[in-house]
Amino acid sequence: MKAPICEVCLKTDDILCPADEKKLQEGIISELDVKVARLLYKLIGDADVEFKKAVEAGDLVIIMVGEGDVPITIGKGGKNIKALMRELGKRIRVIESVEVKGTDDVKKLATDLLYPAGVFGVNIVYKPGGGTYYKVLVLSRDRKKLPEKAEVLESILSQIVGQEVKINFI
Repeated sequence: MKAPICEVCLKTDDILCPADEKKLQEGIISELDVKVARLLYKLIGDADVEFKKAVEAGDLVIIMVGEGDVPITIGKGGKNIKALMRELGKRIRVIESVEVKGTDDVKKLATDLLYPAGVFGVNIVYKPGGGTYYKVLVLSRDRKKLPEKAEVLESILSQIVGQEVKINFI
């Protein structure tokens, strides 16, 4: 399993090596990343899976994994996710990690995250004082299908994208 921390740190529960401790201090990885990486390692061991990042907002934890790694991470019948939910005490969504370079990437992330609600489109909005943000368009009829409150989902998307994201209903 590939993770943001080294294999030795994955196998130990209490401390991090100096290199991983430095990543934690600099904010490259978070406490949640370390916790989720260790839990995933206990569940799936040396499976060919890449865990990239975990993001938390409200009662929801988003686990971002490499391309094609979602089914293995979820586990047969969802057993890995159920174990993670028990350990973390929160709901969990597993999505494929995408390197955000434009609106298409934001749309893929939003589509995965907001499922079963449909994403109509993503726009870049230019603010009057300078700067931009992404506006994710969701059909009004899908409002009740969102897996979490719109504000929580906006927070998660903003953390993943590294830029402000707003959800608008049309």
